[in-house]
Amino acid sequence: MSWTTELRQAFAALRAGASARVSFADRDDRVGDLGREFNRLAESLAGKGPDGFTREQAHALRNCLAGILAALHVLRLTSGVSAEEEETLVRIAAEAKELDTHLRAG
Repeated sequence: MSWTTELRQAFAALRAGASARVSFADRDDRVGDLGREFNRLAESLAGKGPDGFTREQAHALRNCLAGILAALHVLRLTSGVSAEEEETLVRIAAEAKELDTHLRAG
């Protein structure tokens, strides 16, 4: 499975309230950086629905999501991704934005 597909599935799991972790976080490149940031976010969300966070915690999570979205944007522009990966990255960004919206509502 590609890292883009794995990340998309992991974001979908988070939105559904399940735990998630990506395996590509051990890479020593920008993709690995993104994976580590995602895993930190997922650990912060573990065991709590977005409604279970204080306002400050939700704000910190949204900041983490903003960093992930920025990293996705940079990867799309600089990494020479394929058309299929590009499409998946767009979907991942949409998943992240939906999670952000849910955190804002909570």
